[in-house]
Amino acid sequence: MGFSFRGTKRRDVDKERHLKRLHKTTPWIESPLTGADHEHLVFSQRHEANHVELFFDLFFVANLATFTTYHSVTDSDYLIAYIGFFGVLWSSWFQVTLHDVRFARDCIYERFCKAIQFIVFVGLALVGSSFNPGSLKGTNTNFRIMCYTLVISRALFSLQYGVVLFYTFRAKYSKLYLPLGLMIGIYALAAGAIAAMTPAFQHEFQENRGIYIVWYIVMIVEATAVITISCCWRMLSFKKTHLMERMSLLTLIVIGEGAIGVTKTVSRLMGKYGLEPEGCFLIMSIIMLLVFLWALYFDNFPHGHYGTIRQQIWSILHFPFQLAIVGVVEGSQQVVLARYVIKNYVKIEDYINEYCISDNLDGEKLRDNLVKLVNYWRFESKVETYTYHNASLELAYTVGNATNICSQANATSYLESDLWPAELNLLRVTMFDGVYTGLGMKIPVDKLESFFAFEVAIKSWKVVYLYYWSSFCLLIACSIAFLFLIRRHKADLFDYVSVIVRLIVLGIGASLIALSANADTLFSFISSPAVLPTCLALMFLVLFFDKISAAYCNWSLIRSGKPYGHEVDLEHHSTPGHSHRNSRLDATFEDRPKSAAWSSYSDTQPLATSTDYPGGQLYHMAPVPTRTPSPGYIPHL
Repeated sequence: MGFSFRGTKRRDVDKERHLKRLHKTTPWIESPLTGADHEHLVFSQRHEANHVELFFDLFFVANLATFTTYHSVTDSDYLIAYIGFFGVLWSSWFQVTLHDVRFARDCIYERFCKAIQFIVFVGLALVGSSFNPGSLKGTNTNFRIMCYTLVISRALFSLQYGVVLFYTFRAKYSKLYLPLGLMIGIYALAAGAIAAMTPAFQHEFQENRGIYIVWYIVMIVEATAVITISCCWRMLSFKKTHLMERMSLLTLIVIGEGAIGVTKTVSRLMGKYGLEPEGCFLIMSIIMLLVFLWALYFDNFPHGHYGTIRQQIWSILHFPFQLAIVGVVEGSQQVVLARYVIKNYVKIEDYINEYCISDNLDGEKLRDNLVKLVNYWRFESKVETYTYHNASLELAYTVGNATNICSQANATSYLESDLWPAELNLLRVTMFDGVYTGLGMKIPVDKLESFFAFEVAIKSWKVVYLYYWSSFCLLIACSIAFLFLIRRHKADLFDYVSVIVRLIVLGIGASLIALSANADTLFSFISSPAVLPTCLALMFLVLFFDKISAAYCNWSLIRSGKPYGHEVDLEHHSTPGHSHRNSRLDATFEDRPKSAAWSSYSDTQPLATSTDYPGGQLYHMAPVPTRTPSPGYIPHL
């Protein structure tokens, strides 16, 4: 006897409570041909990413976040290392994705392969913490680890495509033998080429730095070859797969990594002293920039099929596009931190000028004020800046013990000649170094042995400025290419306006890059808070004209009464009363009749004239009568 608040009415879920359930089991291995679309002659396992694929994406973002944390762009070598590691990481993710969207089935075998891929990405994370091919010092152990992980990765690809070839061979789909064999050979050669690099990293120091280029040559060749094969043999194309969703999810993850960086930047700017108006404005600008990046991509995201070859080009263009997103997002944070450091350096300089030039303090008064200024920055609160605290205090006492160092006569000579005592100059530099290092900037020890931190900072800001606006220009250029690739209908005003506005913004970005030719102008622009708002304004212009032109085109087309097509393919959206279930995928691929497009063998299983259903009933397959549409009928898209 049970008690229910709903009375005696039984729920639908209660109707089977007297039955034992059939548990879900995971097969040891499942044929990748099971989910193939025989009607359209393509491999299409599912229409959306599964949980294992999303889990795998977490390892990508973890690698990217780790590498960003341990590497600050302080010179061109570190910038090249950043791009190079992102390329290695993205290439590995891309090759895994190209396999999974066509062939991966949920089984023990695939889960085992995913576990190996997880291990590979953890190995890449280990390498990423000290990845800098531009350095001659001993990181060869990590480079050997990278070679081992990449060899394992490519060998696994060969095995996975070998399994696909085995099942196609068993099903006698002979037209797939050659392309699958080529893919196995490509990955085997890639593994061999990377394995052949390993002896080059046996010594402590690397003298031949050109050996690193082999990684990138191998990855470019294998990506080009795989895409070419999918274009030549359309049965291995990505039509009907969820490749577009996978690329969009990774784009979202890359943008989301910028959100992680925003939280770190907030703590760096206002973690010690609380909120300030300018800091809040710059942080809000970064957040709005992330929103604009999201809108720039997803507002023009393709829906439906727009061309097999164009889809392949669209997918491979995500590498420069996502690299540009990383550059813009990370560059925005570096630009904000540069503004913070310069602003605080000016604050230090103003206080010293006030004590020495305006107030002409001397002895204990000068010493006490300088000590108070040093204590304001709380250098002793972090391990990285503790030495700067002691050094600054020692210099403050040295200046205070000097006689008449800030007398009126001496102060006047400082202003006229711009020559200050060595102790005061060194105090400024030491405090600046403490502020800059306290932000978490990873400065190599060998550079600190040769340069002050402020010298490293000034050089790094020029590099940051160049890659920031270069990334912005690359981002806009890729968005223009995307507009051309995904267009499925006749061009209208939106297509012309969106491309023209982007070209204008691209020209402005190029002119801002040219601004770096003048060092004084460059430093003035970086030291101002205008760099990030300028980028934000340009992004806003692109999105604003996109929305205005799209709204006008829609209004004009509807008003004209002419027939029109939908940009969004409504077949991919569910409607009430319709099931998402795809009956084509219910039966195994081997149970399908052998199509001449797949195989050179003759059909051995003719189409049946009847179909048996559970229960012993027999239903004859008869032609479905067609309806003649009435005049003026417009089908619902």
